[in-house]
Amino acid sequence: MVSSRRIGLIGGLSWESTASYYRYFHEFSIGGDNEWSAPNVLIDSIDFGLIVPLQREGDWNATGVLLADSARRLERAGATVLGIGANSMHINFEQVVQAVQIPVVDVRVAVANEALARSHKTIALLGTKYLLEGSFYSDRLAELGLSSLKPTASQIDRLQEIIFQELTKGAVTSASREYLRDVALSLLDRGADVVGLCCTEFGMLMREDEAFAVIDSTKAHVRALLV
Repeated sequence: MVSSRRIGLIGGLSWESTASYYRYFHEFSIGGDNEWSAPNVLIDSIDFGLIVPLQREGDWNATGVLLADSARRLERAGATVLGIGANSMHINFEQVVQAVQIPVVDVRVAVANEALARSHKTIALLGTKYLLEGSFYSDRLAELGLSSLKPTASQIDRLQEIIFQELTKGAVTSASREYLRDVALSLLDRGADVVGLCCTEFGMLMREDEAFAVIDSTKAHVRALLV
């Protein structure tokens, strides 16, 4: 069923991430009386080359300015609801919310809602070092009733390399796919009961139909934006 919303997506964080969002918006909207119908999506693609140096410097105020500007452009263009097309950039969620008058759908809420609806209690949190070493993501999940477990410091460093040296550049390797799976299994062994792919690009390496429970944050976010 096609949503009547005009969805505004803050994209370019990375281009692979944005491509996944766009694909899922359409895949999840197939059906209904008109087989050609598709959701109304507006994308404002930020230059990721501006974002990455600011992330490395920890200048989240500056990234928030860029995201807030993007949000305002989307609102002016007619968006009726917004999404930030990256998990890590939800560190700037409140700045985006304050920049516009329209609703902003939180990926953390989408992930928690799906996990809790499946009766999961503890999520294995997989994402960038910014997400894992910070608390903005895990604290929000906890507020919603979902506990989280994080990888070790060395695992976080390797995941960061995979994200920024491979996935954001469109490179997918079997070695990285296996590494991500090993990290997920280690967290399940430590007590997690569902794996959270809370880096948008991790959907390039792992699917939701594994032998263990998986929530792809991108898919969860898209489903929430389409409601």
